[in-house]
Amino acid sequence: MNRAPISIRFHQLSFGFGETLIFDRFSLELGAENPVVILGPSGCGKTTLLRLGAGLLRPWSGKISYTTGEVLMGCSFVFQEPRLLPWLRVLENVMLPLQPRFSREAAQTRARQFLELVSLSDKAHVYPEALSGGQRQRVSIARAFAYPAQILFMDEPFQSLDIPLRIELMEMIQGLLKVEPRLCIAVTHDPREALILGKRIIILGKAPRGVGFDERINLLPEERGYASAAQGELEQRILQVLQGESP
Repeated sequence: MNRAPISIRFHQLSFGFGETLIFDRFSLELGAENPVVILGPSGCGKTTLLRLGAGLLRPWSGKISYTTGEVLMGCSFVFQEPRLLPWLRVLENVMLPLQPRFSREAAQTRARQFLELVSLSDKAHVYPEALSGGQRQRVSIARAFAYPAQILFMDEPFQSLDIPLRIELMEMIQGLLKVEPRLCIAVTHDPREALILGKRIIILGKAPRGVGFDERINLLPEERGYASAAQGELEQRILQVLQGESP
């Protein structure tokens, strides 16, 4: 499905919880580089920023705007945990968000397509309890991509997985973005993960400081690995920022 490019702009945004201010006149534009990965210390507002961007939270002041050549069709989310409905089979879980937009037949066809893309066609008719943790997260990724959103938000979706599986799923997501293009904005706590997945890395400072690091990543495909020297240098710079040092 071909789509016009989309960007999301946070302009002079202020938001908090109770008396705790998370963002104070915060401005940022995302969209030119894709995927975007956001890091930062605990409590800096990473997940809150995703929820604001998805419209799940309303800012106290400021504006969030989207620039696209077509009508915004909404957002999809991948969370830390798969959030599959245990009483529905795998195929039914992927179909669930599609049925308001598609006929049952079209929803089933599209769900099967994305299960095939995440190598789970053979699990279409089993219940989530029969799957491993990695397989469940694959189903949640298939569900997120099957829904025709223009923005995909991912909130630390690989946190509970081992390193080889993390790399495998990140490579799978990069492949899915070619099949079903959309703006992908991910949150992680892992600099290595950010460098493997992201084409732009943003580090949020301790709330409400704003952006402490913002860089486009120009690593070659063969350099995006845990043993890459070029990646190692960038990782050290990111760690310095996360530890409060100059990059």
